[in-house]
Amino acid sequence: MPLKLAALVQRFLDKFEVGGAAVIRLFLAVVLWRCAPVSHTPVAFKVLAVIMLVAAIVLLIVGRARLQKLIDWVTTWPPIAIRLQCLAGVTFGAFLLWSVSAALSAV
Repeated sequence: MPLKLAALVQRFLDKFEVGGAAVIRLFLAVVLWRCAPVSHTPVAFKVLAVIMLVAAIVLLIVGRARLQKLIDWVTTWPPIAIRLQCLAGVTFGAFLLWSVSAALSAV
């Protein structure tokens, strides 16, 4: 399963290139910033938005070759390490959902 995830990331990179990934990060940064006032943790959302903005800029600076090296390196990790990273992502998503739950329940 972890290698399938790496293959998915590789296909995304092949299809959209680094610019596409940067645009998605910029979009997410705007969404986080705009959702901050209605969340339980507005400061955390704004900090995360700034991190996403910086990540988008870094992606453009780093370029495809270095990003490809990073993907290749991650595919050498043990499967448990990749699964733990995925678990961290799911946990982060759950935090975001909890944080905006007040706004969602008010709708």
